[in-house]
Amino acid sequence: MHDLLAPLVEQLEGFGLHVHLSPDADDAHALDLTVELTRGGSRQVYAWELKRGATMATVGSERQRAAQDLAPLLGTALVSARSADSFRRAGIQYVDVAGNAWIQFGDVLVDVRGRRPSGDLPPGPDTSGGNLFSAARAQVGFALLQWPRLWKQSQRQVAQAAGVSLGQANNTLALLREAGFGPGGHRGQSELLDLWVAAFPSGLARKLVLAKYRGSTDGVATVNAEDPLFLGALLSGEAAADDLVHPATLTIYVDHLDPHLPVKNRWRSDGRPNITVGRKFWTTPPDAAHDDDEPLVGLRTAPVVLVYADLMASDDPRVRSVAPDWRGRIAQLEQDL
Repeated sequence: MHDLLAPLVEQLEGFGLHVHLSPDADDAHALDLTVELTRGGSRQVYAWELKRGATMATVGSERQRAAQDLAPLLGTALVSARSADSFRRAGIQYVDVAGNAWIQFGDVLVDVRGRRPSGDLPPGPDTSGGNLFSAARAQVGFALLQWPRLWKQSQRQVAQAAGVSLGQANNTLALLREAGFGPGGHRGQSELLDLWVAAFPSGLARKLVLAKYRGSTDGVATVNAEDPLFLGALLSGEAAADDLVHPATLTIYVDHLDPHLPVKNRWRSDGRPNITVGRKFWTTPPDAAHDDDEPLVGLRTAPVVLVYADLMASDDPRVRSVAPDWRGRIAQLEQDL
């Protein structure tokens, strides 16, 4: 029997759930099981995949089983706080040996976070390959989602578009292809987008923040009338969504942060921030249709993948409600693949 199975079943039963395993659970090599969880009148059958180590790049089989009308459930040794947030956003339910879990079915909700292992965990896999959605790798993922033709172009072009080194581009492309993404792979752009967006708030989004302020979201004034600061500045999130007439937050991306910008706009650094200034890390490929790098005056809209990610990162249902429209725009980009 898989060495994760017994401690995971113990945790599930500790939550007051009745656990019924598929007959092949006694197979020492079985990693994919069917498990039925019940409590009271609520019942759910899951496709349960056991992984000693789990990241956003390794949830493919769970999502594929979900597409076959079996709810996915991940069982692993330990889910970090960052991975837990990403799994939740991706809709992946999970339980770990330490007792952390997010499980929903019927009138049952198990939501446990922050538990640490009480003893030795089952040994995990070699993770020297790193996190597929670390900041630099997420930049590469963004470029491939925004400009799918980059999959077929040189690694140097990918690196330039993503704002990373050639070595980082090479490494990320190799990991993505190993995970099944890219032309000829068994996992599509839509799944890559889901995973990338789920990892964005706790990963790349935090790395991009230059400053946060509180102030009016009605508009942005340049430092002076002749200052070219905003020739390349871009609106994202709800400020970029025309359907949201009175945005509560403002998200912009700039090449660099002028220290006079918050003074000119009367933005304050105290209180709860509603304005985020992020670093513009990408460069639009010369042959791309989106020309946000052209020297046009005024605020422009960020690439659709980034706008969609910022919308989905919001906890406001009003903001998330307009995200499907932007996802539809992203689907049109896949025609370039």
